[in-house]
Amino acid sequence: MAQNTILATGSAAATSSDVVVAAGSVVSVGIYSAAGIPRGVSLRVMMDTPGLDMQIGELTAEDPALILSGPGTYRVVRSALADSVSVGAYSET
Repeated sequence: MAQNTILATGSAAATSSDVVVAAGSVVSVGIYSAAGIPRGVSLRVMMDTPGLDMQIGELTAEDPALILSGPGTYRVVRSALADSVSVGAYSET
């Protein structure tokens, strides 16, 4: 299994690199932080569509990972957070 950072830790609004999941494959995405994930902090998991991206899940301290089944292209979106909070996202295949 390979683990990759797709969104570096930070507090500014940002979007991860694309996570492309091939047909028949499974990839997990998760939230991480060096100091733990504060309650109330979340990252949105979005699926690429022909129109606007569609939210399919949310990563939080209570639900820190989500399994993605292919085929599909996904992104993780972080809204601006308080300066004292720094979280990122990773993928694992």
